[in-house]
Amino acid sequence: MNNPDLEVLFRAVQDARHIIRECVISNSFDAAHTVERLHAVLDRDEVIHVLDRVSRQPVARLTEEG
Repeated sequence: MNNPDLEVLFRAVQDARHIIRECVISNSFDAAHTVERLHAVLDRDEVIHVLDRVSRQPVARLTEEG
């Protein structure tokens, strides 16, 4: 895995952790809103492309069955 790929995945994990941390700290239990925010982070085009390259097979988007 090359450095730009690591940066994309690292940023996605950081963003997802930030979303979860905000939810926990604020005692906000709006699960639908949290899932929407996580979906936006984890289903970014660049994240999907890196996962495709790393796994050497197509990775389904979170809204796709498969």
